[in-house]
Amino acid sequence: MRFNINKILLWLNNGKIREIKFEKNKINVITGDSGTGKSEIISIIDYCLFGSRADITDEIINENVTWYGVNFHINNNLYTLGRGRIDKREVSKEYFFHADGHIPKHPTANNTEKLIKKIIDNEFNITERTVFPFGGKNITLGSKISPRYFLMFNTLSGDTIDHSEVFFDKQNVDRYRDALINIFDLAVSIETEENLLQKEKLNVLKSELKKLKRKQNLIDKEMDVFNENINELSKKAKEFNLIDYDISDSAELMNKLNEINTTYKEESIDINLEKINKLKNEKNKLIRKIRNLKMFNLEIGHFKKLQKNTLDSLKPVQVLNESYKLLELPDLDLLINSLQDEYELIKQNNKGRSPFNFNVDNKIKEYEEKVKSLNSEIFDIPINSKTTKNEIDKLIFIGEVRTKLELYGRQWGISNQENDLDEKITNLESQINEVELIEYHEKRNATLRLLDELVQTYLDKSGDALDNYKGYKSSFNYKEKKLELRKPRSAFPSKVGSSSNHMFLHLCLFLGLHELIISQKSPYVPQWLIMDQPSRPYFGEEKESKVEKLSWEKVKRSDKGKITIAMQLLDYFINYVIKILETDFQVILLEHIPKSIWIDARLEHFHLVEEFKNGNALIRFDENNQPY
Repeated sequence: MRFNINKILLWLNNGKIREIKFEKNKINVITGDSGTGKSEIISIIDYCLFGSRADITDEIINENVTWYGVNFHINNNLYTLGRGRIDKREVSKEYFFHADGHIPKHPTANNTEKLIKKIIDNEFNITERTVFPFGGKNITLGSKISPRYFLMFNTLSGDTIDHSEVFFDKQNVDRYRDALINIFDLAVSIETEENLLQKEKLNVLKSELKKLKRKQNLIDKEMDVFNENINELSKKAKEFNLIDYDISDSAELMNKLNEINTTYKEESIDINLEKINKLKNEKNKLIRKIRNLKMFNLEIGHFKKLQKNTLDSLKPVQVLNESYKLLELPDLDLLINSLQDEYELIKQNNKGRSPFNFNVDNKIKEYEEKVKSLNSEIFDIPINSKTTKNEIDKLIFIGEVRTKLELYGRQWGISNQENDLDEKITNLESQINEVELIEYHEKRNATLRLLDELVQTYLDKSGDALDNYKGYKSSFNYKEKKLELRKPRSAFPSKVGSSSNHMFLHLCLFLGLHELIISQKSPYVPQWLIMDQPSRPYFGEEKESKVEKLSWEKVKRSDKGKITIAMQLLDYFINYVIKILETDFQVILLEHIPKSIWIDARLEHFHLVEEFKNGNALIRFDENNQPY
């Protein structure tokens, strides 16, 4: 996929625009001192392309920028994509996008991340069918693959370029680590989109089949327990002659138990049991009547006591009536007469008859005598006969059957579920067998052999730069996605030491990979590579806080030779891609090396973008301390 960045854009707080321009089909070098912002270029590109982490430095850079942007060609289209500055270490959700590459003086949000991603997905040939064939903790099975995952093939950051084990960027992020395993075959055209869909379908079917079989195993265990319980109940039912002894099938036994539960009648119980039940019912009715009458007695007693207290309180009315007769006071007479009337009424009520036409205490005593008589009558009825005891036990068993059948109702439904499961499992197994999946074992092996051949070309050209490993053979570790070296005529990889050798392994692998991707016409990986300081093993690791500037003069002569060889590999690669493979490629190289390296070596495809030194940097300041 053709891709090249034309400009990195920084819209500054003072209204100015900082532009860094690149050329296609060139190794674009930004070289200079440490602490000038070279490495930030990787972070800015990543941020503009929908990065979810705030990886751009606040000091000097983010504090002076309002918008970040990239102007780039992809396939036959020119786009400008801008994103708002990071605020309080939170990434911006504001995007500017122009489909013809227009660069505004003052960008404003004019689009959403979702809509822009649709356009970029289309350029990366990502469709709804470009999905992850396998899931995991960090990636959902069948989810669409993001173009950002393919950018792992385009970035050699300072964290990875001389790492002894890690060869791809962002492997410290779980989802990127899982994604690399999933997309590698697709990136190098071992896998196809159509086959990915079939794999996804197959994995979904297998996952469903696994769930059903696990459920079936649980049901089988429950059915074993259920059948044991049914057999135990059936055995006891046979002892009571409720089920024929020759029945042994679980389903038939279950039906017979249900018949016992619903059709067995109590007419066969000994008559004595019926008498006892009738007498007990009569006794219970009497006990309830006794309880009610005693409660009435208690309530009527409370009522009479209350009436007596009221009557006593009204007795002074008679005295008042005698004492104030001579006074001719109408209001007083009215009050006294009213109280006198109430007194007489209550007095008359207290002399009244009981609300019942019988004596309550006598009635209670009568009922208690009847209860004693019934108890004696019940006690005298014989229930110790063998027949009666058998019927009682049978009744108790039938109650047990009724209770257990209710409990087993759920399990009995399991047998129907089991039949349904068997049908579903058979259906799924049939669907799995019908999936036409192409296994690429031979194609994968052939592609990996070709990758080793392409990488070997660059290893051989590295020559003396590999020190003791000169002449060793490329052995790409497919499982761990890293390049190893194998001693000639040896089947096992060697342990490689030295950060210089590790850097050359990264460089050779990525150049070989891109040659493979181009030759395989992979539509997903951009023909573009950004590298952060391949000379790191010789200069030492760049630190922003370091006061002393890294000096080319302090680099050993032998190490300068190795750096030159690394640059020659890049130049050879660009030349091969342009002239032999007849396509485009762009490299952006962030370095400390002087331009004399490629000038003296007559490397024709190098282009000096800027030198970040003597005051020049990603963010520069004029004599008034204003960024520009």
